[in-house]
Amino acid sequence: MATTPTRTRPRTRPPAPVPRTPPAWAPVLGIAAGTVAVLLLLADRHGYDGDELYFIAAGRHLDWGYADQPPGVPLLALLADTLAPGSLRVLRLPAIVATGAGTILAALLARELGGDRRAQWLTAAAHALALGALGRLLSTAALDIPLWTLLTWLVVRWVRLRREGVTRDRLLLAAGAVVVVAMQIKFQIVVFCLALSVAALLCGPRGFLARPPLWAGAGLAALSVVPALVWQHRHGWPQLRMGEVIAAEVAQRDGQAVNLALMVLGLGPVLGMVLGLYGLWRLLMDREPAGFRFLAVAALLATGFVVLTGGRAYYIHGVFPVLWAAGAVGFQRRRAAREAAAGRRADWAVYPVIAASAVWPLLDLPLQPPESYIDKAPHRFDKRSEIGWPQLADQVGALYHRLPTGTRARVVLMSDDYWVASALAHFGPARGLPPVHSGSRGYWFFGAPPADRTVVLHVGHPDPALRAHFGVARQVATVDNGLGIATEYQGRPIYFLSRPKEPWTRIWPELQYLDPHRPRITAGHASYPHRPGAVVCPRRGASRATCSGCRASTTASR
Repeated sequence: MATTPTRTRPRTRPPAPVPRTPPAWAPVLGIAAGTVAVLLLLADRHGYDGDELYFIAAGRHLDWGYADQPPGVPLLALLADTLAPGSLRVLRLPAIVATGAGTILAALLARELGGDRRAQWLTAAAHALALGALGRLLSTAALDIPLWTLLTWLVVRWVRLRREGVTRDRLLLAAGAVVVVAMQIKFQIVVFCLALSVAALLCGPRGFLARPPLWAGAGLAALSVVPALVWQHRHGWPQLRMGEVIAAEVAQRDGQAVNLALMVLGLGPVLGMVLGLYGLWRLLMDREPAGFRFLAVAALLATGFVVLTGGRAYYIHGVFPVLWAAGAVGFQRRRAAREAAAGRRADWAVYPVIAASAVWPLLDLPLQPPESYIDKAPHRFDKRSEIGWPQLADQVGALYHRLPTGTRARVVLMSDDYWVASALAHFGPARGLPPVHSGSRGYWFFGAPPADRTVVLHVGHPDPALRAHFGVARQVATVDNGLGIATEYQGRPIYFLSRPKEPWTRIWPELQYLDPHRPRITAGHASYPHRPGAVVCPRRGASRATCSGCRASTTASR
């Protein structure tokens, strides 16, 4: 009996490895080192930023979680201020080093996508010009963005090797370790991980999601965040409420359209914008290098989430490096085709573009001395948040030391703003000032004043709930930094409160507020006294300088 021969399906061989250009260490390291050098040089030009002072204060109250962030940055701030008290360079060193590392990682991303030396250093230049200035302050964003870049590089490298027939799953385990670290800085890395997973399901590589080391890394990341989640649960999930507060701030300050425009502008002008948008298009169209469409989809998903939830524009900056890398590789392909057709090289055109792009970071670097702000109106790019803190502590110290000795022993310092409270806590001990407390944002969770502290020196407008619990509340001074510089705290009142009607255990629960610009109710209208020209009418929900429905208006100092 004749038998039908069995047809065997030919085995699909992985594509042969494409020779990769060696890392362009000389230009890339030069760009990274230059960025780090500039940031170190300018690190102590002004003073502490308000958020940096808050990080130090949070570090002095170290915990598994906070109302507005995980414990990573407060821990770094505590270590820096303990090892080198008062040194801005040491405090900002982690952010500066992370920025330099991010520049190198961006270039390595370009190499993984097939970039030659030119594509690598162009990607590094785009990173340095667009995000370099962000590393001049210790902030969650300055550390979070390089971690997103490192995670992207690990995933891209795994995908590229897998397509060449090499399965290197330890890269996925390392990606989990990166997420562990990132979760101690900001929780937004979860959004990016989910976006990558959904994009891989939609576009491939789907096998990426079936690898056990990937889920082992995910489990490790989940375990690492358990202490912070327990803290959030015990304190009523303030981090979730902070999301609502930030969305309201973004809507009031800029609006969704402007915020979206700021996200795109974050790519950087000229070089970064061109590389980023072109890279996004090439990835979406699955142009060479093929097979990485999921990166563009993940970038769009993460951006969409931030837009819909009202997040700040810089929340998506971590997706930019891979877009720059893809754009640089795309222009490399175009240049190669053009040179092959013309028979000559065309290298000069990019240099004027880089020169024009260099204007962008100049706007966000503290190149001008503090004296340049005298008698000038504030603007978005100035650095007034780093000016006047020691002078504020001096003024409060002078008021405190003028009080009778018996009264001083019962004084506690308070403020309606966590930046002010953090500044007084930092500069106060050297001036002999008492403990500092505040109901503002995360500072409320640091605890109530001691029971025997029954006299309050309060910087800023006391909360109505606070004033109601004291028999005496009078303004004794007005904040004046003596520099002639209109900071956002210049002109705020300083109050003296005494004769409490209730103990702090009864008063403190009423003083918690996550929004430092919370509305104060006056004659049926809710106004934000620290925002310029902001009125929120409770009947119409408007946020404007003048409510057309009730003819209410307000003036503000901030």
